[in-house]
Amino acid sequence: MIGVVFGTSAEAIKLAPLIHELTRRGHPPLVMCTAQQAEQIPEFLEDLGLRPPDLWLARGHRGADLERMRHLPAWGATAIGRFLRHRRRIERRLRSDGHTPALIVQGDTMTTVLGALAGRALGVQVGHLEAGLRSGDIFQPWPEELNRRVADRLAHVNFAPNAEAASRLRASIPRVRVVDTGGNTIEDALHLAERAAASSDQAAGDFGLVSLHRQELLGSRQRLAEALEILHEHSRRERLLFVDHSITSEAIRAHGLEHLFDARFRRIPRLRYLPFIALLKRSRFLVTDSGGSHAECALLGHPCLVHRAVTEQADGIGGCVVLSRMDPAALRDFLSDPDRHRTPPARSDRRPTDAVVEELERIGAVPVPARAPAPSVR
Repeated sequence: MIGVVFGTSAEAIKLAPLIHELTRRGHPPLVMCTAQQAEQIPEFLEDLGLRPPDLWLARGHRGADLERMRHLPAWGATAIGRFLRHRRRIERRLRSDGHTPALIVQGDTMTTVLGALAGRALGVQVGHLEAGLRSGDIFQPWPEELNRRVADRLAHVNFAPNAEAASRLRASIPRVRVVDTGGNTIEDALHLAERAAASSDQAAGDFGLVSLHRQELLGSRQRLAEALEILHEHSRRERLLFVDHSITSEAIRAHGLEHLFDARFRRIPRLRYLPFIALLKRSRFLVTDSGGSHAECALLGHPCLVHRAVTEQADGIGGCVVLSRMDPAALRDFLSDPDRHRTPPARSDRRPTDAVVEELERIGAVPVPARAPAPSVR
């Protein structure tokens, strides 16, 4: 049996296509959740058409999203403690169908590492989705870059989203099997979201969208004020909608920057996944520091500025995606004409999820579907 572990909405989004495909084949996985984003995950699961987890290993920080490094130890202790209490139950479930037991983790969070360690402790095959990505600086982003490197080494099978990541893994960890999935599973999730949100899609709007929530930016008043002042200035020419993540709202208040928002630069509540995709497609551009939104814009060909010093994702860079490297001049330049970065949607015929399932078939974790016999020739 296959187990999957996730703790954030981004992980749930990228694992959703695999969960749906395994369920469609009659082999629903054992779903476990550490709820790093305890408030967001139930809404995202509903949007993605996923059932609640079979086992909650933790519930964020006192039932709220885990947004402070100081909350990690208590959350981690809870997740580990519940795993140990339920270890025999988990092991029985994973070995219950006679197939090779496996545990799939995704991405670069603390849940990714804890899930991979759990798989190793259970003695099952560990698969890591979105493996092999690198920013080139182990301290940026922190601790995500370290988490990726650790998870890559704990995995038995690394599912790389592109040839560059696959080549990097084969050279640096030759003992681990590497599968190039030919894309990120967020591509399959985006197909699900677009179909579900099709009825709410409208023509493109005359507004830009902003979503910022990383500590790299929020932890520095100078950087945050600089970015918001540039965006405020731009809003005199074009309306901006600012997605109000709770951690961002707290930083804005703490740094005394509320005065930069008004009817032209308007704060809106954090959105669920389907409404956000619909709003993104209606907008003229996105300014963000989110890796997930970066990947979505790269697939959609949607103009996007990623306001980060470094990024592990190369998708769309040099096309519809601009990496600012935290340079205010890059943000100003992008805002001067976002439409020049628009590109055709980047879609492939092959689903990355199919490559994952085919590897799970190869190792015996799921059965190969029976083929209909060829018609006889008379």
